[in-house]
Amino acid sequence: MIKNYLTTSLRSLLKQKSYFAINLLGLSFGLAAGIIIYLYIQEDLSYDRFNKNYDRIARLLTIDNAEGVSSKIVGVTAPPLGPAIAAELPEIVKSVRVSRLGQLDLSHGENILKCDAGFRTESSFFEVFDFPIIDGKRVGTLDEPNSIAITQTLAKRLFGDRNPIGQTVKLNQTTDLHVAALLADPPRNSHLQFDLLRSLTPGQNEDGFKQFLQSWQGIGMFTYVLLDKPLQATSLNPKLKAIAEKNNATSFFTPIAQPLSDVHLKSKEILFETNANKSDQLNVFILSVVAILIVILAAVNFVNMVTAKAAGRAKEVSMRKVIGARRQQLIIQYLVESVVITTIAATLALIAVYLITPFLNGIYQRFGDFRVLLDFQNIFLLAAVIIIIGLSAGVYPAFVLSSFNPALVLKGSFKSSKSGIQLRKSLVVLQFTISIALMVGTGIVYQQMQFIYTADLGYHRDHIITIALNGQKASQSTVLKNELLRNQNIVSAGTASSNIGQQLGRVNIIPEGYDSKSNIITTIMTVDDSFVPTMGMTMSEGRNFSLQYADTLSMIVNEELLRLLKWGNGLGRKISLQSGNSQTDLTAYTIVGVVKDFHFATIRHKLEPMFMLYNKDNGSMAIKIKAGHTDEAIAHVEQTWKRLIPGATFQYTFLDDQFANLYRNEQAFSNMFSHFSLLAIVIAGLGLFALSAFTAEQRKKEIGIRKVLGASPASILTKLSSEFIQLIVIAFMIASAISYYIMDKWLHDFQYSIKIGAGIFIATGFASLTIAILTIFMQTWRATFTNPVESLRSE
Repeated sequence: MIKNYLTTSLRSLLKQKSYFAINLLGLSFGLAAGIIIYLYIQEDLSYDRFNKNYDRIARLLTIDNAEGVSSKIVGVTAPPLGPAIAAELPEIVKSVRVSRLGQLDLSHGENILKCDAGFRTESSFFEVFDFPIIDGKRVGTLDEPNSIAITQTLAKRLFGDRNPIGQTVKLNQTTDLHVAALLADPPRNSHLQFDLLRSLTPGQNEDGFKQFLQSWQGIGMFTYVLLDKPLQATSLNPKLKAIAEKNNATSFFTPIAQPLSDVHLKSKEILFETNANKSDQLNVFILSVVAILIVILAAVNFVNMVTAKAAGRAKEVSMRKVIGARRQQLIIQYLVESVVITTIAATLALIAVYLITPFLNGIYQRFGDFRVLLDFQNIFLLAAVIIIIGLSAGVYPAFVLSSFNPALVLKGSFKSSKSGIQLRKSLVVLQFTISIALMVGTGIVYQQMQFIYTADLGYHRDHIITIALNGQKASQSTVLKNELLRNQNIVSAGTASSNIGQQLGRVNIIPEGYDSKSNIITTIMTVDDSFVPTMGMTMSEGRNFSLQYADTLSMIVNEELLRLLKWGNGLGRKISLQSGNSQTDLTAYTIVGVVKDFHFATIRHKLEPMFMLYNKDNGSMAIKIKAGHTDEAIAHVEQTWKRLIPGATFQYTFLDDQFANLYRNEQAFSNMFSHFSLLAIVIAGLGLFALSAFTAEQRKKEIGIRKVLGASPASILTKLSSEFIQLIVIAFMIASAISYYIMDKWLHDFQYSIKIGAGIFIATGFASLTIAILTIFMQTWRATFTNPVESLRSE
């Protein structure tokens, strides 16, 4: 019996090739889009789950309650906090401290390379996290000073096919590091990404680092703990605070715990952290909604096509009933047809997903994995979706048409039934509510990304490259800068302690006229006299640092710092910084200039007070290149580098590329939202095509009568489209409210964002009406110009 139903269904479908193809196209597009978004959602939800104790690992954070900072939660703690709580709190099974290393120059023999992803940590790192040790020491791996564990990728770069265990690597041409273990590369869904782990144990000549590890007076260490049970923050946080107070930690720093499950998606406000590829739970929610809406659109489009064709098959159904077909047989027949189409569409969708996902991963810089779909729960979910869509699409013709009295259907009663009219209207409103909402969302996301890339950041980023001068190389920055400026293609060069866009340090300040116990923290960076002009920053008051003055005790502040201190004019005022071990060891700096506010972090965060101190040689150099001479200028920089700093690898980055990388996740989200919204609009167009076909079929005789009575084609087209336009207006009102609410919440993630204006809604409304009218016009044109004799022929 089932074989007979399948055979009959396939024959019916093959007789209607265009109908069959459009159904497959729309449904396959929708299912493929939904599956691809699902893969990316699963990627975000999978972060750090490879750790077997995933639900018992927590990260320690600090609430910074000092004045002057708007981002109150930071990802670093006092360095001794981890060992202290592990010793005092029985619920702490293990603690591990992690400290980020900067860009490293590594060498082995004549092989020299840069390593950008390194940490200092403890052997307990491998007891808290599950990063596999392939070879080497498995116990006490990083106990010895200068011992390191390296990944397979770094080992291949350094040693080729040789065994790295026991080998010595030279760090920055000065320090010998000894390979104690070989590690598998970290999974891509780990928020900790590294190539090298170095022992946290201080080596020779690291007295300053040893003192740092014991100090409770500052924060600067990433700390994780393994708990005896899942985190109960309300219970643990007061204990963390008590231990910090017991050790006389800085009073306005309050430690708290965050479950590992929250690190990837619930850390948008957190600064000073190590969190590779950080995303946002709101983005995941929005993409989930987009995926569901696209699948609904595809399903509605499918229902539309089946319904439109079912109207033409009403007589077929009635004739079958007249010659003895039972209602049950008709119901099964329609349901089987619908499920067969859905199954074929799902198969095509899966093939498309398999082929296109690697390409999309490159565009979005994501790693959606097709193999996720092979999990039993995902196979079950996909099967359920296929059955639900198939049965839903077949329900109308199966149950409604099969229930009609053959005599009434043959007289055309079905065509004017209220149920058919209401279904058609509901589908139009649903489809265009979804498509208009997605169009509005796409427009708002695009406008916000344009705002990000075109906003006045207070500095220039065009034609600027940056190079890192780590360790002792920083002492050669002035010599390097002077040599570079000999080339006519180098406009200017300046150095700073960090690149703009990287997280800068914070320090406690005591402004003139304020109590010495005031808790005011601001951002600090050191620069030379050329950095401000090289970056195109503007001095709003006073002067820049200059070699004409002894600026060792001078300071440049931004406008936001003056607003914080309520100083109308800051020139000549003094701000003191702690310069010794005691809080009473202070050095006063005089404000000689005020720089116009510039965004040294992303515009997700509010601009904060900051100041600059003068330093001749710094670890990051910005080089302004003459427009149109990029290749020649970079070649000169490389040659000069190799001549003055032999043995160190040369690496540069364009500042605008660094800036774009700060918003990599936002750009990927924008691209995904735009691409899938466009697909949704195409699917909605197919659905409207089906509905207009339905209308033309239903009102074929009416059109013929109107033409006989003298109606013009234009008046007939207007009559046919006016009903749809009314429904689209209703959909537009509903979609506008929904999209405004959701996108307004998304924009709240940014401290600086566009204002949602009426323009995007007007443009979207006009576009949706245009698409609808053109689609209806294309479908109804043939019916309008059909010879009325054909449509009025006796049945």
